[in-house]
Amino acid sequence: GLIDEAVGLAQTADVALLYIALPSFKESEGYDRADLDLTAQQVALIQAVTAVQPNTVVILNNGAPVVMGDWIDGTAAVLEAWMMGQAGGGAIADVLFGRVNPSGKLTETVPLRLTDTPAHLNFPGENGVVRYGEGLFIGYRYYDARNVAVQFPFGYGLSYTTFAYNNVRVSAENFRDVDGLTVAVDVTNAGPVAGKEIVQVYVHDHAARLVRPYKELKGFAKVSLQPGETQTVTIPLDFRAFAYYDPAYRQWVTESGQFDILVGASSADIRGRATATLCSTLQLPTILHDESTIRAWFSDPAGRELVAPIFDEMMKNGGMFSADGPEDQSIGMDMINFLMDLPLRSFFHFQETSLTQPPDDITNQLLEQVYGVGR
Repeated sequence: GLIDEAVGLAQTADVALLYIALPSFKESEGYDRADLDLTAQQVALIQAVTAVQPNTVVILNNGAPVVMGDWIDGTAAVLEAWMMGQAGGGAIADVLFGRVNPSGKLTETVPLRLTDTPAHLNFPGENGVVRYGEGLFIGYRYYDARNVAVQFPFGYGLSYTTFAYNNVRVSAENFRDVDGLTVAVDVTNAGPVAGKEIVQVYVHDHAARLVRPYKELKGFAKVSLQPGETQTVTIPLDFRAFAYYDPAYRQWVTESGQFDILVGASSADIRGRATATLCSTLQLPTILHDESTIRAWFSDPAGRELVAPIFDEMMKNGGMFSADGPEDQSIGMDMINFLMDLPLRSFFHFQETSLTQPPDDITNQLLEQVYGVGR
């Protein structure tokens, strides 16, 4: 009956405003939500009103994202108000009547469905334990990695005007990690209303020893612009913007190499990019051990110096591993990659008949040279 009443009112109005809040039995302090849905009655209300009134605005009051696929296409707009507090009503009125131009951006991704979320397979856990199986891949990092479509991406937000981005540039094409990098972009208010834009800078590492997300937010800045006005926005990126935490070294690590600097209005709306090459100034300690792979030895400067001549000589002389190239057609496998992921000690054991010392002794001697005599 209340839905029928709302439909009747909406038909006679110029605009319909639907205020939708999650009831306490779905969302409250002290427990987690079991889904991302509005109630069935709320969905029915939105669908019924938007069917007769195309100028319907849905104002959401919720603590975390809700799925919108069943009803959003019929609405004229959605205002995500989150948990507003005492002044929320006045703030919403200011936005709806245009006294304030909204300029917020989403700090969460709004997914299309619950099963798309990173924690779906691990939550709520079992036997009193929840495993954070998504690791680094939370939020937009997960959706990027899986190439999963979303309702609204991280960093998204509309306003009553539009903004143009031009001339993305960086302070240096080659830079040291300790010096950092400054990113600049020209932003223009291309619409008829004064507004604010939040410029976001993401970093993409071309190659790393450990797995990294495709891109990571490393800086942002809000700029206020009058209609037609252009300002240059500069965002500094420091050492940590290019580093990742490496548990093996128990510290933040930078690696020399290329980085893409992505400048956008959201994580999915990249407006420009630049590329710069980082030179790492870190002198990392050796972490080689008895079971380190050949790849690990080659990645360590001191280890590579010791092992490369031995490895090259043994490969040249043949023995068990005598491939004509990276792909050994006789056994149908990539022999070089196979070897690189083999522990050095095991490699020596395979070559034992051609060695003058036991494989374990050779490995231990190499470790002593890397770490110093007396290890």
